Amino acid sequence: MLAVERRKRIAEIITENKSVLVTELSKMFDVTEETIRRDLEKLENQGVLVRSYGGATLVEDSMTEIPAEKRQVINQAGKDAIAKAASDLVNDGDTIFLDASTTTFYLARHIKDKKGVTVITNSEKVVMELSGSDGLNIICTGGILDRNNQSYVGRIAENVIKDNYYANKTFFSCRGVTLNRGLTDFNEQQAEIKRAMISCSDTAIFLCDHSKFGKIGVPVVATFDDIHCLITDAAVDKAFEDELNRKNVKYILANNR
Repeated sequence: MLAVERRKRIAEIITENKSVLVTELSKMFDVTEETIRRDLEKLENQGVLVRSYGGATLVEDSMTEIPAEKRQVINQAGKDAIAKAASDLVNDGDTIFLDASTTTFYLARHIKDKKGVTVITNSEKVVMELSGSDGLNIICTGGILDRNNQSYVGRIAENVIKDNYYANKTFFSCRGVTLNRGLTDFNEQQAEIKRAMISCSDTAIFLCDHSKFGKIGVPVVATFDDIHCLITDAAVDKAFEDELNRKNVKYILANNR
């Protein structure tokens, strides 16, 4: 089979399955994994796919954002376990950033009894969840309403963060994480807010349920150099663990039982 024919078939496969693995394609076409990686690189340059660790994802699938209401009920037990573990890192008197991810919404539920904590967020849902907590100081960034995420984005929100606040910790999540692309998200506006929060805090804590490993978006939120701690609900594979150790990222496995 000619290389151009093989790449055409790979494009058809990824359109059907939404993702592909290098090892499987190598066996399917009886070529080396290096040959498949070159094929995927060419298809990525054509805008067909986005390469990830060990394979690739369909571009269209990477950019399809699920509304916040639907994301909130995905892996509830895992997200709640991660949030509970994260709440142990919030000390009385801390100033923290919470992004508009569903996992930080679960985190908000676990910090209601903290004292003297200032929460800065762009999430409408987090503000409403914490509005009755007298011991917390709540600051909303304001900005342009992102209805899909029930949050605020745009230059106003970014400037409020960058020009006015500095936090002890940022708690955030995103679309997914891969070894070669780092932490990526669905859209640029949300990614900008997360980047602003990370840049204006001492410690960045990535809340990552198991469904996010291997998933990829387009805008990069952060690299492994930018984060200090990863909390997840399932053991990571050895390659991820080695990278976390190499970058001195603390790894916390939350118990969701």
